[in-house]
Amino acid sequence: MTDENEITALRDRVAELTARLAAAEQRMVEFDRMAVVWAEEHQVDEDTLMVIAAAVAAVLGHRAKVRQVQFHEGAGWTTAGRMEVQDHRKTQARPAHLTALTLH
Repeated sequence: MTDENEITALRDRVAELTARLAAAEQRMVEFDRMAVVWAEEHQVDEDTLMVIAAAVAAVLGHRAKVRQVQFHEGAGWTTAGRMEVQDHRKTQARPAHLTALTLH
């Protein structure tokens, strides 16, 4: 009796795991499809690469090979700008006339 219960429990567990695996495989197929669409939408054209290479050459003073260009999404530039402003405020010395006004 106990063995039959254990076998039934194991079969139920195998069926549950098989269903979860099928769902995970389906999600992987959807993610792969989304990745292909994203890559097609974010592809860098030749003209843009030439402009980037020219800008890099102008900054460095010699021709450099652009090996990889990636799009970054998110608030990276915003965060960097905000950090620069905040750091600037911390290190900036207050003028003497403002310090005197603050002390009174």
